[in-house]
Amino acid sequence: MNEQTTGQNGKTIRPHDFRRTDLLERVSLQALQGLLEGFSRAASQKFTSTMRHPCVVEVTQLDQVTWRDLTEELSEGMFFFTFSLAPLASRAVLAMPAEEMLALVDLRLAGTGEDDFSGRVPTEIDQAFFAPIAEDMINELGRSLARIHATYPALEAQEGSIQFVSVVSPSEMCMAIRLKVTVATREPRSAVICLPFPMVRTLISGLKLSTTHDRGSDVDDVVDDLHQRIAEIPLDVVFQFPSFVTTPAQLMTLRVGDNLGLGHSKGRPLEVRVGGLLVALADIASSGVFKACQIKEEVTK
Repeated sequence: MNEQTTGQNGKTIRPHDFRRTDLLERVSLQALQGLLEGFSRAASQKFTSTMRHPCVVEVTQLDQVTWRDLTEELSEGMFFFTFSLAPLASRAVLAMPAEEMLALVDLRLAGTGEDDFSGRVPTEIDQAFFAPIAEDMINELGRSLARIHATYPALEAQEGSIQFVSVVSPSEMCMAIRLKVTVATREPRSAVICLPFPMVRTLISGLKLSTTHDRGSDVDDVVDDLHQRIAEIPLDVVFQFPSFVTTPAQLMTLRVGDNLGLGHSKGRPLEVRVGGLLVALADIASSGVFKACQIKEEVTK
């Protein structure tokens, strides 16, 4: 494993073996890091809107390490998600702290995410909740990389131990995307996305080709991406009956089992409101054994 030291200026100093010809050029890493910054912002927005609590994903560093060195580093307290980015070769790995995954599950189930999850081994039920969380992250990664190469992210497996994760040979080089993940009010924790070099080299080739595109196409991609993300923002929809007037004296006489007339005549549609704004009218209907509302008319202003 590469040992790191800190120089007098506070910057991290890592040894570099100039005899190795399989390492990536710094300019290529810098270009990839720009794309990954977009991924981190998108992932932060996705988790914040889904969990309804502030969640931050930051890219802190890109490292070139062997799979053997990375497995030795990630042996404690991590949970692993193997995924593919078809049609790119090889498979990638997302390593997240198990405690933070459990905190995200707690938030998704309307908890606070502040409990102490240390020492708790994720159950099969926990893993069922882990899957959509991991898929959200790898989907955002795929969207960010789509600017240079279209991919189809797919979660393939979950493992609680790095010993059961094998994506490349121990001596093969990988790019370790080091992340800092902050869930709600919890302390920031480190996570890693591992991309094998065959996958990374294909991305770099696509990145070089994309530099020949004009600026206008880049702007169009950003606009399209913005429109897509706006369309995915969760909204509270209210089907509203009309209000009615009563008096305190009448309210004080109410008992269990009393009926209140809603003043809603038969055939009159309900109002469909989003954020207090009237957007449609709907009729009461049924969907199997469940009550439902059927949109009757769209209201535009």
